[in-house]
Amino acid sequence: MPITVTDLHEIIETGAIVTHFQPQVSLKRKAVIGLEALSRGFDGASGEIIPPSVLFGLASDPETRLALDRVCRTRAAESFAALHRRDKSVMLSMNIDAACISEDTRGSNHLLKLIKRCDISPNNVIIEIIESRCEDMDALLEFVRFYRKKNFLIALDDVGAGFSNLDRIPLLKPDVLKLDRSLISGVNEQFHKLEVARSFVQMANRLGCLVLAEGVETSEETMCLLANGIDVFQGFFFARPAPGLDAVPGMADKVDALAEKHRHNRTRRIAEEKRLFSSYDLTILTMCQGLSETPSRGLNQALTQFIDQHEGVECVYVLDMKGRQVSDTLCDPLKLKKSKRFLYEPARVGADHSLKEYFLPIQAGLEKFTTDPYISLASGNLCTTISRVFYHKCCGRHLILCTDMSREDMACGL
Repeated sequence: MPITVTDLHEIIETGAIVTHFQPQVSLKRKAVIGLEALSRGFDGASGEIIPPSVLFGLASDPETRLALDRVCRTRAAESFAALHRRDKSVMLSMNIDAACISEDTRGSNHLLKLIKRCDISPNNVIIEIIESRCEDMDALLEFVRFYRKKNFLIALDDVGAGFSNLDRIPLLKPDVLKLDRSLISGVNEQFHKLEVARSFVQMANRLGCLVLAEGVETSEETMCLLANGIDVFQGFFFARPAPGLDAVPGMADKVDALAEKHRHNRTRRIAEEKRLFSSYDLTILTMCQGLSETPSRGLNQALTQFIDQHEGVECVYVLDMKGRQVSDTLCDPLKLKKSKRFLYEPARVGADHSLKEYFLPIQAGLEKFTTDPYISLASGNLCTTISRVFYHKCCGRHLILCTDMSREDMACGL
């Protein structure tokens, strides 16, 4: 029988809330570093667990939402306290309903009093907030400032989801960014998702905060994100939420296996990269030597032959030392995205490349430069551009050979 609002009020009054915990795992440390507290209702009459979507869905008015949020916090802290007495290294990650943070609740210090009563160190508590649910930004900022001064950590939840507001990150200065499942799902197969995740990792590194991937369900997702700078994971792949605080059977072996696989993959990848780029260097050096003897009018023909002879080459073109293109862009026709020709168009003679990543290091004095993988505007594919200076004897000046090498194998960086 469905529960009613009356049932919800009884649950709040009696504290009929069960806390389940889901581990947050660091693969590099090979340890559970945190537990997220997830609340469920308990129907005393039937003995059934009430799922959170039903429980919180009934709390429609502000007073009920606040009362439910507080009883959930209380049960979470009381349940975690026993573990905290045994192990001070594990964090409690606790959700706060941001809709409850307002002028009316300002200064209550309910959470601080609760944590002190349960004898939990604030240093071990992460407050998770979905900032988009808060209607009073001033109250939220004051809440965050107050609890940060008390040594609590602040996490932004559901980062990367549809309603995540990036402008709140510099305002709230979070300690943890929790990437939403919508961004994590299939990240190992979708380059654009991976690039968004990478951008959060790069931003977090600069801001000094931790990135946690939430909702991981496969080893492939985990390995892909680990290879791209994310170390902490939470999701069904490691463990489902459970009421106990005991170690999850088999998880230690799973973590060890993933860590070993990551070490093996990275070692193999580094060796492959070394071999691959040595091959690229030899190929491009040979091409530069050939171009140095080629008359200007024969550059395009020589570049076409270069593509025909080397399978991994997508596009080639030549620049002068000011970044101006002096040859056509010659591309492998089988690798061009014909359906998107209005977006992806090979550059033509006279095009200005002076602000491109592969030109500026050459202008600064390097003889050769290799870019990170990116989506080529010439082909629409994932590629790496290698630029190299050579001396063109026929016209008595230095030129730059730019070669776009296919990098579809790098979609996940494994």
